[in-house]
Amino acid sequence: MTSLFSSSTSLSSHYHLIFTVLAFLISALIFFLTQKTKSKSLNLPPGPPGWPIVGNLFQVARSGKPFFDYVKEMKAQYGSIFTLKMGTRTMIVVSDAKLVHEAMITKGAIFATRPPENPTRNIFSANKFTVNAAVYGPVWKSLRRNMVQNMLTSNRLKEFRSVREDAMDKFINRLKVNAEKNNGVVVVVRDARFAVFCILVVMCFGLEMDEEKLERIDQVMKNVLITVDPRIDDYLPILRKKIDFSGKMEFTVVMKETLTAVIKPRE
Repeated sequence: MTSLFSSSTSLSSHYHLIFTVLAFLISALIFFLTQKTKSKSLNLPPGPPGWPIVGNLFQVARSGKPFFDYVKEMKAQYGSIFTLKMGTRTMIVVSDAKLVHEAMITKGAIFATRPPENPTRNIFSANKFTVNAAVYGPVWKSLRRNMVQNMLTSNRLKEFRSVREDAMDKFINRLKVNAEKNNGVVVVVRDARFAVFCILVVMCFGLEMDEEKLERIDQVMKNVLITVDPRIDDYLPILRKKIDFSGKMEFTVVMKETLTAVIKPRE
């Protein structure tokens, strides 16, 4: 009797496994066919053929190259506009100035909104409540209007002229120092970013800080940018439960502590 029960249980488990595998394969097939139908109906630009479900995601990863280097290779093969299937997301890459102008300016209203935010970036965009992350609509228009009226009017720009001049002086001095240290070789973009960061800190918080504090805040923000780089679970949501988010949350805490120290004196 025990043997019969054991055989029955084993058979039940066997059928359950087969059913699970079949259900997964059928779901994957339906998803693939649905995505393929959508792609055809959208009349997307050409691009490298991808695999079912994952699209070009593994091709990008297996290339062993930074994403933008991979894009350069695809541009040489497919031209200035092409499509990449990145898991559940469809990415259209545009690298021609005229095409970018047409998309962003001539037809700006059509492409003005943002795609759904991935979990990584959602942590740092206040749940899509910032001017660079909000969906095109009343909220984004309100945020943009507030930014323009309070920071980008001609009068406000005149007020910050001395700040810009001071930042440019620091920029030039840093270039000279780094050039002396490295036999005339400098990474301009690093010092240029720091100069812009100095200006933004004053414009946003109304505070002038010494370079040591600014460098510390700048380093925190660089770490944040590294943390929000796309990851595989951003493109394949099914993997999110398997991937640890503790690193992201630690950076969130550090960022909040750093910015709170800047904001508190203004209260």
